[in-house]
Amino acid sequence: MNSAISHSPHDGSDYIGHAVIVIRGTEVPVEVELKGYREPIDGIFRWIGRIEPNPRLSEILAGQARVKALVRTDHGAKEAFIGDPDPWNRYRIIGKSTPPFEVAAATDQPVPNP
Repeated sequence: MNSAISHSPHDGSDYIGHAVIVIRGTEVPVEVELKGYREPIDGIFRWIGRIEPNPRLSEILAGQARVKALVRTDHGAKEAFIGDPDPWNRYRIIGKSTPPFEVAAATDQPVPNP
């Protein structure tokens, strides 16, 4: 057994860190965990994630679901929707197209079979 192998639930994340959520002109500093993927059916890059519990954000959202917002990181800013909170009060983020974080360039080249 190799103890160097990590099985963290965060291994698949593309961005974990600071962000600012802007809702109706109000800026809320938050911590986020985001992941992106290219949808194979329509080819659109989608990104999803969670916002760490934040009392100010909860106050602004006041139980609303699917609220349009701007997600801003040091890498960029993109529009997204803030969804419902999970049982730990982490709000869902849903966006599409270019994300507000750096993504490793994906290659569409097939991997040759040996």
